[in-house]
Amino acid sequence: MPDPVARPDAFYRFSVRCDRAMNARLEAAARAAAVSVTAFVQRHFETILDEPADDTGFSPDVFAREHGISPMAARLWNAMRRASDSVGVVSGGVRDFAIAAKVSAGLGSDCLAELVSADLVRMIARPGAGRGGTYRIAKVA
Repeated sequence: MPDPVARPDAFYRFSVRCDRAMNARLEAAARAAAVSVTAFVQRHFETILDEPADDTGFSPDVFAREHGISPMAARLWNAMRRASDSVGVVSGGVRDFAIAAKVSAGLGSDCLAELVSADLVRMIARPGAGRGGTYRIAKVA
């Protein structure tokens, strides 16, 4: 029998207790964010186990959720962005970017493909024998 936790339809509920003052603060914050209290608390719940942001404020987990990619691809994007010039162009080997991003070098190509599919990276020059590729990194606010 397959692992029941791995099922795509496996959802779990948690109850959180708070006093009236906290409830009022949550309702006000949710109104300000133009979402329901449930959605507001769910957003927070999704972030409590996130990898912490780096010194520039980049959080791979938040970026991944915003752009529909994996956190590993988000880390690769950030490594490429940090190495890019002022117009977002970077040259190098995917393996080197993967190592800088602390992503398994073997998964670097898969992560790059994910970034290209999400329009976060555009290939300018394909990598060849003995040379890396050239890429344009999308500017993301």
